Amino acid sequence: MEIQLAPLLGLYLFIIGALALYRRKSVMPAVSQMLKNRPLMLVVALVELLAGLAVVINYPYFTMDWIGLISIIGWMLLAESLLYLSLPYKRVQKIIKKFNKPEWYLYSGILAVVAGAYLTAVSFGWM
Repeated sequence: MEIQLAPLLGLYLFIIGALALYRRKSVMPAVSQMLKNRPLMLVVALVELLAGLAVVINYPYFTMDWIGLISIIGWMLLAESLLYLSLPYKRVQKIIKKFNKPEWYLYSGILAVVAGAYLTAVSFGWM
C-alpha cells in the first residue's frame, strides 16, 4: 500500500497545483460560489474526513522522507475536515474567504507542484 499512495497523491498534487497556478482567476469565483452552498460544504468536509482518515490510518507517523510527506497531507486533510464539521458555518465561510486570494493560490500552487513532483519522482523510481 505504501508505494501505491505516493503516485496517486503525487500526480494529484502536481495537477491540482498546476491548475491553481494557471486557472486561479476562474477557481476563485467557484470557491466563492461553493461557500454559498451549505450542503456542498458538508459533502466536501465528509469526503475530506474520509480521505484524511484513510491516509492517517496507513501513515500515522511523521518521518523525514516521502512517507512523512504523505502523513502530513493526511493530517492536514483530517484537521481541515474537522474544522469544517465542528465550527459554525459562518466561521467556516470567514476562514475560506480569508484564503480565497490570488497570492494564496500562487504559494499553495507552487507548494503542491513541488510536493507532487517529489512524490511522483520517488514513486516511479526517478529519485
